[in-house]
Amino acid sequence: MSQLDARPLLFVISGPSGSGKGTALRWLADFEGMRRVSTYTTRAPRTEERDGVDYNFVAEGDFFKLHESGEIFEYTRTYSDSYYGSPRALLDADDPAPQVVELDPAGFVRLSAITGRRIVGLFITTNTEEELRARIVQRGQGAEVENRLRIRTQQATWAWMYQYVLVNDVREEFLENLTTVVKGELLRTFGARRMLELRKELDPTLKTENA
Repeated sequence: MSQLDARPLLFVISGPSGSGKGTALRWLADFEGMRRVSTYTTRAPRTEERDGVDYNFVAEGDFFKLHESGEIFEYTRTYSDSYYGSPRALLDADDPAPQVVELDPAGFVRLSAITGRRIVGLFITTNTEEELRARIVQRGQGAEVENRLRIRTQQATWAWMYQYVLVNDVREEFLENLTTVVKGELLRTFGARRMLELRKELDPTLKTENA
């Protein structure tokens, strides 16, 4: 188990629109050494979004060229006919730096089956549908409320697969809980790596086997 826990960390954030995924991503990206991985999408950027940071915004034709080349290894199509794709960087287990990325539940499941990293799934949600509805309307997406709430119901059935389910009703409490979870997982990985180093120092055969 220690060997598995010593693998590079990948935090995957999922949840319905308006739950606070963007807040969580920005918060975790500020952790020392954390690398935020931007996924690809064919939808138009919103006013506050930055290309190459929030997403890699590409035309549909370019999106499928990237998929054919292997740069995008999996993708999904949303109810609005936009495509979202995961970059090959998420499969790289050679980079020891922890990573954080936003994926939908289907992408989380597919990635979990093939990546060489240790995945920690964080599902972000709210306590009530009314709170989520208010946030979606506040973001200027009122016309999409019912579709997004329907997706929330669908995604909620996937929450059990995640290691952590975090409720984002009070921002300060949410960020405090998020920080506690992430620090704990980072320490767990650090401890596992240190334990392996000590074992190699104490057992010369391990040095030979890993040379």
